[in-house]
Amino acid sequence: MKYLIRSVKYFFYFAFLTTAIVFVLIFIGAVNGDINDIFEGGYNALWKMGLFFAVVAAAYPKLGFVVRDVAVDRDWSEVTGIAKDYFKNRRYQLESENTDTLTFIRRSTAERLSRMYEDRITLSKTDTGFRMEGLRKDVLLAASGLEHTLNRD
Repeated sequence: MKYLIRSVKYFFYFAFLTTAIVFVLIFIGAVNGDINDIFEGGYNALWKMGLFFAVVAAAYPKLGFVVRDVAVDRDWSEVTGIAKDYFKNRRYQLESENTDTLTFIRRSTAERLSRMYEDRITLSKTDTGFRMEGLRKDVLLAASGLEHTLNRD
């Protein structure tokens, strides 16, 4: 269900972004306001763009989100304390915490909006360390930084 919601969200995001770009081009006078001048094929091009957006939006959640396991030789209570400090210094705030899971979100509303409120990073306890889930770029940066911080001592 989460995958479907993300796909629909990204479809509308791509459509909104394209519409905003077209309006800016019309506003600055780069293109005429007629749909036939803006797109080759006029209105016929809109369903093709919609189909393209649907294909990209259907694939993006699979490509854009990742789960990464991080191996550490520390107790979960140590990991949580270090992780809280690590994320606090990187403009995240603790959203929720329970015995085996930490969830962080961005502090800034603008950053959250730019990620369509899909900015959540979840750390879950595993036998060998923890599992991190979220946006690919954010998770890979945070996982490598946090792994370095936890294993450097």
